[in-house]
Amino acid sequence: MHVSSRARGFTLVELLVVIAIIGVLIALLLPAVQQAREAARRMQCTNQLKQLGIATHNFHDTYRKFPYAYQEQNLNGVMNRGTLFYYILPYIEQTALYDQSQLDSYANNRITNGLGNKAARGQIVEAYICPSDSTSSNHTHSADWTYGSFEMNYNVFVGKASTSDATQNATQQNLANVTDGTSNTLMFAESLQKCGSEGTIWSHGVWNVKWMPMFGGGKDRPSGTGQLEYGITSVPQTVKRQTGCNSLRTTASGHPGGVNVALVDASVHFIPATIDGTVWWNLALHNDGNVVGDY
Repeated sequence: MHVSSRARGFTLVELLVVIAIIGVLIALLLPAVQQAREAARRMQCTNQLKQLGIATHNFHDTYRKFPYAYQEQNLNGVMNRGTLFYYILPYIEQTALYDQSQLDSYANNRITNGLGNKAARGQIVEAYICPSDSTSSNHTHSADWTYGSFEMNYNVFVGKASTSDATQNATQQNLANVTDGTSNTLMFAESLQKCGSEGTIWSHGVWNVKWMPMFGGGKDRPSGTGQLEYGITSVPQTVKRQTGCNSLRTTASGHPGGVNVALVDASVHFIPATIDGTVWWNLALHNDGNVVGDY
Protein backbone atom coordinates (compact mmCIF):
# COMPACT_ATOMS: atom_id res chain seq x y z
CA MET A 1 0.00 0.00 0.00
CA HIS A 2 1.42 3.37 -1.01
CA VAL A 3 1.00 6.36 1.38
CA SER A 4 1.59 9.84 -0.01
CA SER A 5 4.15 11.90 1.92
CA ARG A 6 2.81 15.20 0.60
CA ALA A 7 1.85 17.59 3.46
CA ARG A 8 -1.77 18.51 3.60
CA GLY A 9 -2.36 22.25 3.12
CA PHE A 10 -5.05 24.55 4.47
CA THR A 11 -8.37 24.51 2.79
CA LEU A 12 -9.88 27.86 1.86
CA VAL A 13 -12.35 27.59 4.74
CA GLU A 14 -9.59 26.85 7.26
CA LEU A 15 -7.52 29.75 5.97
CA LEU A 16 -10.45 32.13 6.33
CA VAL A 17 -11.05 30.88 9.88
CA VAL A 18 -7.40 31.50 10.82
CA ILE A 19 -7.51 34.99 9.32
CA ALA A 20 -10.72 35.72 11.22
CA ILE A 21 -9.17 34.55 14.50
CA ILE A 22 -6.10 36.73 13.92
CA GLY A 23 -8.36 39.69 13.16
CA VAL A 24 -10.31 39.17 16.39
CA LEU A 25 -7.08 38.97 18.41
CA ILE A 26 -5.79 42.19 16.85
CA ALA A 27 -9.11 43.90 17.55
CA LEU A 28 -8.88 42.80 21.18
CA LEU A 29 -5.23 43.73 21.67
CA LEU A 30 -5.07 47.03 19.74
CA PRO A 31 -7.18 49.06 22.23
CA ALA A 32 -5.02 47.76 25.08
CA VAL A 33 -1.87 48.82 23.23
CA GLN A 34 -3.34 52.24 22.47
CA GLN A 35 -4.40 52.68 26.09
CA ALA A 36 -0.90 51.78 27.27
CA ARG A 37 0.62 54.31 24.88
CA GLU A 38 -1.80 57.03 25.97
CA ALA A 39 -1.06 56.25 29.62
CA ALA A 40 2.64 56.76 28.89
CA ARG A 41 1.95 60.03 27.05
CA ARG A 42 -0.26 61.26 29.87
CA MET A 43 2.45 60.42 32.40
CA GLN A 44 4.98 62.40 30.37
CA CYS A 45 2.61 65.39 30.28
CA THR A 46 2.20 65.06 34.04
CA ASN A 47 5.96 65.11 34.52
CA GLN A 48 6.31 68.16 32.27
CA LEU A 49 3.69 70.08 34.24
CA LYS A 50 5.50 69.11 37.44
CA GLN A 51 8.72 70.53 36.04
CA LEU A 52 6.95 73.76 35.08
CA GLY A 53 5.73 74.09 38.65
CA ILE A 54 9.18 73.43 40.09
CA ALA A 55 10.79 75.87 37.63
CA THR A 56 8.34 78.60 38.62
CA HIS A 57 9.08 77.99 42.30
CA ASN A 58 12.82 78.14 41.62
CA PHE A 59 12.29 81.47 39.88
CA HIS A 60 10.29 82.65 42.89
CA ASP A 61 13.10 81.54 45.23
CA THR A 62 15.54 83.65 43.22
CA TYR A 63 13.49 86.84 42.85
CA ARG A 64 10.95 86.46 45.67
CA LYS A 65 8.27 87.00 43.06
CA PHE A 66 6.62 85.06 40.27
CA PRO A 67 7.59 85.91 36.69
CA TYR A 68 5.47 88.38 34.79
CA ALA A 69 2.63 86.66 32.99
CA TYR A 70 3.46 88.79 30.00
CA GLN A 71 5.66 91.80 29.35
CA GLU A 72 5.44 94.33 26.58
CA GLN A 73 7.32 97.55 26.03
CA ASN A 74 7.75 99.90 23.10
CA LEU A 75 11.45 100.67 22.77
CA ASN A 76 12.31 103.17 20.04
CA GLY A 77 9.27 102.15 18.05
CA VAL A 78 9.92 98.40 18.38
CA MET A 79 7.39 96.35 20.37
CA ASN A 80 9.08 93.73 22.54
CA ARG A 81 7.11 90.88 24.05
CA GLY A 82 7.58 87.78 26.19
CA THR A 83 5.62 85.60 28.61
CA LEU A 84 6.28 83.67 31.79
CA PHE A 85 7.34 80.71 29.67
CA TYR A 86 10.28 82.73 28.41
CA TYR A 87 11.48 83.78 31.84
CA ILE A 88 11.55 80.26 33.27
CA LEU A 89 13.67 78.86 30.43
CA PRO A 90 16.85 78.86 32.58
CA TYR A 91 15.01 76.77 35.15
CA ILE A 92 14.10 74.01 32.69
CA GLU A 93 17.65 73.55 31.40
CA GLN A 94 17.19 75.96 28.50
CA THR A 95 19.74 78.58 29.56
CA ALA A 96 21.41 78.61 26.14
CA LEU A 97 18.12 79.45 24.45
CA TYR A 98 17.42 82.12 27.06
CA ASP A 99 20.87 83.67 26.59
CA GLN A 100 20.47 83.65 22.81
CA SER A 101 17.93 86.43 23.16
CA GLN A 102 20.60 88.82 24.46
CA LEU A 103 18.68 90.08 27.47
CA ASP A 104 20.09 92.09 30.35
CA SER A 105 19.09 91.90 34.02
CA TYR A 106 15.65 90.51 34.81
CA ALA A 107 14.26 93.88 35.81
CA ASN A 108 14.74 95.16 32.25
CA ASN A 109 14.13 91.97 30.29
CA ARG A 110 12.58 92.59 26.91
CA ILE A 111 12.53 90.28 23.92
CA THR A 112 13.65 92.48 21.04
CA ASN A 113 13.06 91.96 17.36
CA GLY A 114 16.71 91.52 16.39
CA LEU A 115 17.72 88.61 14.17
CA GLY A 116 19.23 86.66 17.07
CA ASN A 117 16.08 87.04 19.10
CA LYS A 118 13.86 85.96 16.22
CA ALA A 119 15.94 82.82 15.85
CA ALA A 120 15.51 82.10 19.55
CA ARG A 121 11.79 82.75 19.46
CA GLY A 122 11.36 80.31 16.61
CA GLN A 123 12.70 77.42 18.67
CA ILE A 124 10.31 74.70 19.80
CA VAL A 125 10.87 73.80 23.44
CA GLU A 126 10.06 70.12 23.85
CA ALA A 127 9.37 70.62 27.56
CA TYR A 128 6.39 72.72 26.51
CA ILE A 129 4.91 70.10 24.15
CA CYS A 130 2.65 67.34 25.46
CA PRO A 131 2.99 64.21 23.26
CA SER A 132 -0.78 63.70 23.44
CA ASP A 133 -1.27 67.04 21.68
CA SER A 134 -1.46 65.73 18.11
CA THR A 135 -2.07 69.24 16.78
CA SER A 136 1.62 70.02 17.29
CA SER A 137 2.66 67.72 14.45
CA ASN A 138 1.24 69.95 11.72
CA HIS A 139 1.63 73.36 13.32
CA THR A 140 3.53 76.02 11.40
CA HIS A 141 4.91 79.24 12.81
CA SER A 142 7.04 82.19 11.80
CA ALA A 143 10.26 83.32 13.43
CA ASP A 144 8.23 85.67 15.63
CA TRP A 145 6.19 82.91 17.20
CA THR A 146 6.50 79.60 18.96
CA TYR A 147 4.02 77.35 20.70
CA GLY A 148 3.31 74.71 23.29
CA SER A 149 0.66 72.64 25.03
CA PHE A 150 0.34 74.41 28.38
CA GLU A 151 -1.38 77.56 29.62
CA MET A 152 -0.81 79.63 32.74
CA ASN A 153 -3.48 80.85 35.14
CA TYR A 154 -3.42 84.62 34.69
CA ASN A 155 -4.75 85.29 38.19
CA VAL A 156 -1.72 83.80 39.90
CA PHE A 157 0.85 85.81 37.96
CA VAL A 158 -0.59 89.32 37.64
CA GLY A 159 -1.03 91.73 40.52
CA LYS A 160 -2.61 95.14 40.29
CA ALA A 161 -4.53 95.13 37.03
CA SER A 162 -6.03 97.97 35.06
CA THR A 163 -8.32 98.31 32.09
CA SER A 164 -5.51 99.51 29.84
CA ASP A 165 -3.05 97.50 27.79
CA ALA A 166 -0.44 98.21 30.47
CA THR A 167 -1.99 95.34 32.41
CA GLN A 168 0.57 92.90 31.10
CA ASN A 169 3.29 94.82 33.00
CA ALA A 170 1.29 94.98 36.22
CA THR A 171 2.73 94.38 39.68
CA GLN A 172 4.19 90.91 40.09
CA GLN A 173 2.65 88.42 42.48
CA ASN A 174 4.29 86.18 45.04
CA LEU A 175 3.23 83.15 47.06
CA ALA A 176 1.86 85.35 49.83
CA ASN A 177 -0.79 86.64 47.41
CA VAL A 178 -2.25 83.15 46.97
CA THR A 179 -4.41 83.40 50.07
CA ASP A 180 -6.73 80.56 49.06
CA GLY A 181 -3.83 78.17 49.50
CA THR A 182 -1.30 76.81 47.05
CA SER A 183 -3.00 73.40 47.04
CA ASN A 184 -6.35 75.00 46.12
CA THR A 185 -5.30 77.17 43.19
CA LEU A 186 -4.51 76.33 39.57
CA MET A 187 -1.18 77.45 38.13
CA PHE A 188 -0.87 75.64 34.77
CA ALA A 189 -3.16 73.51 32.63
CA GLU A 190 -3.04 71.71 29.32
CA SER A 191 -4.39 73.38 26.22
CA LEU A 192 -4.26 72.13 22.64
CA GLN A 193 -1.79 74.47 21.02
CA LYS A 194 -3.04 74.77 17.46
CA CYS A 195 -5.44 77.65 17.09
CA GLY A 196 -5.12 79.39 13.77
CA SER A 197 -1.60 79.95 12.43
CA GLU A 198 -0.15 81.77 15.43
CA GLY A 199 1.84 80.30 18.28
CA THR A 200 0.92 80.70 21.90
CA ILE A 201 3.88 80.05 24.17
CA TRP A 202 6.67 82.37 25.22
CA SER A 203 6.84 84.87 22.40
CA HIS A 204 3.87 86.23 20.55
CA GLY A 205 1.80 89.24 19.64
CA VAL A 206 -0.92 91.04 21.55
CA TRP A 207 -3.67 88.78 20.22
CA ASN A 208 -3.60 85.13 21.25
CA VAL A 209 -1.71 86.20 24.35
CA LYS A 210 -1.27 83.72 27.13
CA TRP A 211 -2.00 86.12 29.94
CA MET A 212 -5.76 86.06 29.49
CA PRO A 213 -7.55 85.57 32.81
CA MET A 214 -8.32 82.09 34.03
CA PHE A 215 -7.58 80.34 30.75
CA GLY A 216 -10.25 82.56 29.26
CA GLY A 217 -10.68 84.07 25.83
CA GLY A 218 -12.72 86.71 24.11
CA LYS A 219 -11.52 90.03 25.48
CA ASP A 220 -7.81 90.55 25.94
CA ARG A 221 -8.09 92.49 29.21
CA PRO A 222 -9.23 91.25 32.63
CA SER A 223 -12.05 93.78 32.69
CA GLY A 224 -13.59 92.23 29.59
CA THR A 225 -16.56 89.90 29.80
CA GLY A 226 -15.23 87.58 27.12
CA GLN A 227 -13.53 85.49 29.78
CA LEU A 228 -16.93 84.73 31.27
CA GLU A 229 -18.21 83.61 27.89
CA TYR A 230 -15.42 81.26 26.87
CA GLY A 231 -12.98 81.08 29.73
CA ILE A 232 -13.27 79.77 33.22
CA THR A 233 -16.97 78.98 32.98
CA SER A 234 -16.13 76.53 30.22
CA VAL A 235 -14.90 73.42 32.01
CA PRO A 236 -12.08 71.38 30.42
CA GLN A 237 -12.68 69.93 26.97
CA THR A 238 -15.82 72.04 26.39
CA VAL A 239 -14.32 73.81 23.41
CA LYS A 240 -11.54 71.99 21.56
CA ARG A 241 -9.53 74.40 19.49
CA GLN A 242 -10.06 74.53 15.78
CA THR A 243 -8.59 76.71 13.05
CA GLY A 244 -9.78 80.28 13.48
CA CYS A 245 -10.69 79.93 17.17
CA ASN A 246 -8.37 82.72 18.28
CA SER A 247 -10.76 83.94 20.98
CA LEU A 248 -11.40 80.53 22.52
CA ARG A 249 -8.81 79.94 25.19
CA THR A 250 -10.31 77.11 27.20
CA THR A 251 -8.30 74.23 28.55
CA ALA A 252 -8.31 71.05 26.46
CA SER A 253 -6.10 68.05 25.90
CA GLY A 254 -5.62 64.95 23.81
CA HIS A 255 -6.34 62.76 26.83
CA PRO A 256 -9.77 61.17 27.02
CA GLY A 257 -11.97 62.57 29.77
CA GLY A 258 -10.13 65.65 30.97
CA VAL A 259 -6.89 67.58 31.38
CA ASN A 260 -3.81 67.58 33.57
CA VAL A 261 -3.27 70.66 35.74
CA ALA A 262 -0.53 71.85 38.06
CA LEU A 263 -1.53 73.63 41.25
CA VAL A 264 0.50 76.43 42.79
CA ASP A 265 2.14 73.94 45.16
CA ALA A 266 3.51 72.22 42.00
CA SER A 267 1.40 69.11 42.52
CA VAL A 268 -0.22 67.70 39.37
CA HIS A 269 -3.78 66.40 39.14
CA PHE A 270 -6.11 65.12 36.43
CA ILE A 271 -9.26 67.23 36.19
CA PRO A 272 -12.22 65.40 34.62
CA ALA A 273 -14.35 67.15 32.03
CA THR A 274 -17.30 66.49 34.34
CA ILE A 275 -15.98 68.88 37.01
CA ASP A 276 -18.60 71.28 38.34
CA GLY A 277 -18.19 74.74 36.82
CA THR A 278 -18.25 76.44 40.22
CA VAL A 279 -15.46 74.21 41.51
CA TRP A 280 -13.42 74.92 38.39
CA TRP A 281 -13.97 78.65 38.89
CA ASN A 282 -12.89 78.48 42.53
CA LEU A 283 -9.75 76.56 41.58
CA ALA A 284 -8.73 79.32 39.19
CA LEU A 285 -9.25 82.18 41.65
CA HIS A 286 -6.37 82.64 44.07
CA ASN A 287 -7.86 84.92 46.70
CA ASP A 288 -11.66 84.73 46.65
CA GLY A 289 -11.91 82.87 49.96
CA ASN A 290 -14.33 80.23 48.67
CA VAL A 291 -13.89 76.60 49.64
CA VAL A 292 -12.92 74.38 46.71
CA GLY A 293 -15.25 71.40 46.39
CA ASP A 294 -14.44 67.86 45.35
CA TYR A 295 -13.22 67.20 41.83
